[in-house]
Amino acid sequence: MRTKPFGHPLPILGAALAAMLVGAPAALAANPVTPIPAMTARLAAKLPLTALVRAGAALVAVGDYGTVIRSTDDGRTWQQARVPVSSPLTSVHFVDERRGWAVGHGGVILASSDGGATWQLQTVLDERPVLLSVHFVDERRGYAVGAYGAAFRSDDGGATWEPMAVGEGNDADMHLNHLFSTRGGALFIAAEAGLAFRSDDQGASWTKLATDVSGSLWSGFESADGEVVLLGMTGKVIASRDRGETWKSRETGTEQSLTAGVVLADGGLLVVGAGGVMLRSRAGSPFELEIRADRQNLAAVAAAPAGNVVLAGQLGVERLERTR
Repeated sequence: MRTKPFGHPLPILGAALAAMLVGAPAALAANPVTPIPAMTARLAAKLPLTALVRAGAALVAVGDYGTVIRSTDDGRTWQQARVPVSSPLTSVHFVDERRGWAVGHGGVILASSDGGATWQLQTVLDERPVLLSVHFVDERRGYAVGAYGAAFRSDDGGATWEPMAVGEGNDADMHLNHLFSTRGGALFIAAEAGLAFRSDDQGASWTKLATDVSGSLWSGFESADGEVVLLGMTGKVIASRDRGETWKSRETGTEQSLTAGVVLADGGLLVVGAGGVMLRSRAGSPFELEIRADRQNLAAVAAAPAGNVVLAGQLGVERLERTR
């Protein structure tokens, strides 16, 4: 087991920095705690944020200090939600317009049944691991992964969680940064040290994939045409059309860490990362590199219902009026 570092660096790169804020591998049961609710902030939309997703017609973002903000007007204005914990939140996911989950430091798992307007502390995992990603494939079956190989699955909507073995040997101790599913039902995990895993049996077993990448992979998603895309350190974008059996690297023109991506309405991609990096690609075309003037570290990106794009990161959320 690697030694746990001390301190609390600012989680401005989503999984990329949240993975550095490590905890211990976790056990099974919920652990009774007396949490401190998140403070209400006048400028909550400008706090560091680590994740951003759609919840039907709404947008929901989470971040440091237990911050959760929500927009129902395509990201023009934001309202802070009441949250029962003040620990950093690293990931959020909704299966429909109402039901969603968020996770973070200390093994915290939150749930919402009203599109992110209110949140309940659903459980706190024993040994309180740093959770980096949560993903539900339907209202009952979900997954949470994190630092030092922490991995769990639930078959009852998050009421209880069972440990899940992902890596073996030295790989079992690596940070699991992001878990996502494809339309075909496969699960993928982007992980530390170039590791990636796939499950074809709802998380019961995992296959290690040969990515030929050595730096950490921070996140991933499925493109409009079914390609699996993983993003990582030093500007790495790798893509697979055969469920992760083989990978091709895409030229990005940057060595900044890439943290998140979104499929746009026209099938193109928008990828964001550290140092204000934004990569745009029309369907099948090379990436075009843009560096934002503010150079802020971007952690997440989402397409709003009206078609515009919203960014989240070091300086909070920002709505882009057009995506070019």
